[in-house]
Amino acid sequence: YTQQDVINVARALTGWTIKPPAQGGGFVFRPEMHDAGEKIVLGHTLKAGRGIEDGEDVLDIVSRSPATAHFIATKLVRHFVSDNPPEALVNQAAAVFLKTDGDIREVVRTIVTSNEFFSQQAYRSKVKSPFEVVVSAMRAMGAQPDSTPRTAQVIAYLGEPVYGHQAPNGYPDTGDAWMNAGAILNRINFGMAAAANRIPGASVNAIPGFDTLANSPRAVQVDGVVSSILGGSVSPDTRAVLLSGENPLVASDAPALPSAAPDMSAQPVDDNMMQQAGGGANGAGGKGNKKNPPIRGAQQNPLAARNGAVPQLNGIAQVVGLALGSPEFQRH
Repeated sequence: YTQQDVINVARALTGWTIKPPAQGGGFVFRPEMHDAGEKIVLGHTLKAGRGIEDGEDVLDIVSRSPATAHFIATKLVRHFVSDNPPEALVNQAAAVFLKTDGDIREVVRTIVTSNEFFSQQAYRSKVKSPFEVVVSAMRAMGAQPDSTPRTAQVIAYLGEPVYGHQAPNGYPDTGDAWMNAGAILNRINFGMAAAANRIPGASVNAIPGFDTLANSPRAVQVDGVVSSILGGSVSPDTRAVLLSGENPLVASDAPALPSAAPDMSAQPVDDNMMQQAGGGANGAGGKGNKKNPPIRGAQQNPLAARNGAVPQLNGIAQVVGLALGSPEFQRH
């Protein structure tokens, strides 16, 4: 589109406004405020002398544009399949969007039944956002919805303040926006805090088979947690962390958690570091760089105990905490 398209769309939407709060708010079209002159939007002529129809036609023109279909298909494939959306699948999904008049259900059906969706390359390729990490952890622990601000504060501490994104494009849906050294350490701390029952409504006792696993040998505990929380498969490195209770990324004498995330330069994180993540650690924020943007929302730590200590867990609770901080749990 061109700048003139933008101007003409703005003209087409003149008169579209809302009622005053005292009148209940809500949409209202005011003809006296409308620019009724002729307009051209994306090659379509809107004749002069009309009213609300100008804006309605603009919505139809944009929603049926091939560019819109491609844009939405790209976002959906990026979300469900890969940070680098396969062009063939994007084109297929866009074609379904146009054919079905924008039926999102059918577009998503096309994506989640595709070969690309079930490919080995797509398996655990997507990094969870902080919101997804916390929600999936609460589901894994059988938590009830939290009506307090606590869970939202945890999500914010991990870098994604709810409704806090400044730009109108929403939080990013790619892993490089969320993962750096500081982010990984905060997620590790979150896993240990969740297993220590510091998340409202979540209890390690609700993990499937907890009663049986609590008195089982360590190897049996690991197998049970891998099955119930990690989809039944983990890397040899992650299994070693779960068995030993020691995380190679973190010194055993890690200091207490800070009451607020410090401003600490983030280190680029490769797959080896991701594979080693999985135990209690010192929380950190990050300045970031082009490849690793800043950790968002560094603030008071809602996970720390009053003395700021990292939870020191044993037995099945420790295995659960390590699993929640593992690279496998951090990915879809």
